[in-house]
Amino acid sequence: MAANIRALTLVIAIAFLATSLGVGYWTLVAAEELSDDPFNPRLLAASIDRPRGRIVDARGGELAASRQTPDGWRRVYADRSLAQVTGYASFKYGTAGVEGAYGESLIGQDPADPVGRMRARYLKQLAEPGSLMLGIEPAVQQAAVAALGGRRGAIVVLDPRTGAIRASVSLPNYEPSLVSDPAQQDVAWTQLNQNRERPLVNRVAQGLYPPGSTFKVVTAAAAVENGVDPKEKIRIDDPFQGDPSWGPYRVRSSSQAHGDFDLSLAMQRSENIYFAKRALQIGGARLAEYAARFGIGTAPKLDLPAGRGQLSNAGTLDSPILIADTAYGQGELLVSPLQMALVAATIANGGVMPTPHYARAVLDAGGAVIRTIAPGPAGQVIRPETARIVAQAMVDAVQTAGAFASAARVQGMNVAGKTGTAENPSGPPHGWFIGFAPAEAPTAVVAVLIENSPKGGEDAAPLGGAVLRAAVGTRAP
Repeated sequence: MAANIRALTLVIAIAFLATSLGVGYWTLVAAEELSDDPFNPRLLAASIDRPRGRIVDARGGELAASRQTPDGWRRVYADRSLAQVTGYASFKYGTAGVEGAYGESLIGQDPADPVGRMRARYLKQLAEPGSLMLGIEPAVQQAAVAALGGRRGAIVVLDPRTGAIRASVSLPNYEPSLVSDPAQQDVAWTQLNQNRERPLVNRVAQGLYPPGSTFKVVTAAAAVENGVDPKEKIRIDDPFQGDPSWGPYRVRSSSQAHGDFDLSLAMQRSENIYFAKRALQIGGARLAEYAARFGIGTAPKLDLPAGRGQLSNAGTLDSPILIADTAYGQGELLVSPLQMALVAATIANGGVMPTPHYARAVLDAGGAVIRTIAPGPAGQVIRPETARIVAQAMVDAVQTAGAFASAARVQGMNVAGKTGTAENPSGPPHGWFIGFAPAEAPTAVVAVLIENSPKGGEDAAPLGGAVLRAAVGTRAP
């Protein structure tokens, strides 16, 4: 009998401990995840009988608001080009975009206002919702929309000093007001999910592509950090093979070059063999280390979902051919436009990578700031002197006559940049441009990705220049 009592007591104690641990986990550890869940019934129920807070751009322009109907409140959206950013709020299909990420803030229960949250949850005293301000600047957004011109792809502009996203375009997009409209949401939802072009995906942060020659910025930084003299010239002869063990594989020159190249000339001509040789010189482990420092293979710490990409299928560079291929942006590399914008921002910002973010502030109903969203830098990635050297090579790649990225020039302003034409096994190549301006004191970074672009980087470079012109000409509020 005594043994049975002891066993029963032990079972009860274990059950009590497990319950306590579970309650502690869901209350303390997973509380934020639960509160932001797109199907959290508390957040959704609060959207039916009262309006959600507005979503506004950096100038205060209304991007999303609630409108009253006979069946309750529903959301309407003013700018389809920001569909994947604002997202949608539907009682049936949940939330997406900042509608989901800042769901508590938009019902007047921001985490920075614990008293208001307690009143709402326990006393049912609901604060009037205010608004969520994004960093999107309408003039820069419009310039990015015009530049992409309806082509599939993405353009993102951010401030390299703060990481604030100033423009974000992903095509194809969709009409979020249809998803939030009870009369049309079922048809709209079915069509969106059957669309093979995946318009719900934010290609800026979630689209993954080989980066092509834009990755040479990472290779250049890794080489300089590991003792390569940027002024030292090395012999380039097309094609290049490290040794006979490479079999039929050769690295081809983008210009069928034969001659001596330093870093500046290699950037201007986008010389694959130069970067392949430099990567083999420092070794695969070093190149992988610096790729990781630049965030390749991890998801950016964004306030919306973001893809993590990859350096290679295995996460390592374990063969000379893979090292050479990766050095000029091919191999098994996959990145998002946002990740490459952050690479450029790190160079522009003296080697410090900013933390990207769409939202700038949460405001109360009277317009007062409840919370400023400024996550700060992600960290020092490379030395300031390395960043200066690579930045100058990127300036040379745009400003030098005959340079491959010269189509990104902007009159009266120095632009730093790098084009990329990424081979695509399923069709025409993807066209890339990353860059920043003014080169001497950057305030704007751009990444352009055009899917299946016949001329690759040639097509992307002028788009990057046009967007940078608008971004530098628009003073951030």
